[in-house]
Amino acid sequence: MPTPPAHRRILKGRRDNIHDVVDFGRACDISPETICRELIRYRGLSLPPEHRLPENPAILRGLPVELLTQLEIPVLAFQESGVYDIHRARCTGARLFRNQTRRNDCVWIQAGGENMYSALRGRLPARLIALFKIRSGYMQQDTVYRLAGVQFMSLVDSGRASDLHGLVTVQLRDLTREVRIVDLGAIIGLAHLIPETERRWLVNSWIDLLMFNEIYSDHRGACIIK
Repeated sequence: MPTPPAHRRILKGRRDNIHDVVDFGRACDISPETICRELIRYRGLSLPPEHRLPENPAILRGLPVELLTQLEIPVLAFQESGVYDIHRARCTGARLFRNQTRRNDCVWIQAGGENMYSALRGRLPARLIALFKIRSGYMQQDTVYRLAGVQFMSLVDSGRASDLHGLVTVQLRDLTREVRIVDLGAIIGLAHLIPETERRWLVNSWIDLLMFNEIYSDHRGACIIK
């Protein structure tokens, strides 16, 4: 499936009183040390040498940050060319959504090639923990990175569809506080998961024809983006 360029993903809902990594961590209930460690890991894996965030945690902690609550993701419409549906992913971190409960939606991450993760063909579901922008320095001309903090889910039975119901099962990883930082461009849509237990979900592949065909083109379903 053609993936729209990252700049077409739109961030909305800027949070007030978020200025740096320390504020960011407090708002999302993540330690600044964890955020800095993951930014350094992201820096080493994803950024070219000429466009890198600082490696010093003391500098990273003070870098300018904007925290946001909504991401609009363009998803190619089924059997259309150049026509996109918009998926709206919400992420409130530790804050309540409409004074009721936290809302941190599940999304699909393009995490590898099509030969990976069995039926999911390179996609992994993950829960959003934070949507944010971080600037590489303190000047207006410095590079701004548009990123997300996510918690990846693990695949049950290596991502193979069940012989019983034809769906893939995923579960929370043992390290439930594990956070990974990814580019917004790696987020390809909302994930629709059906609760099986408090820590396990079935990946619904019967709700959307586009992802039914793109993620699992066999006769059994495996995964879906809403």
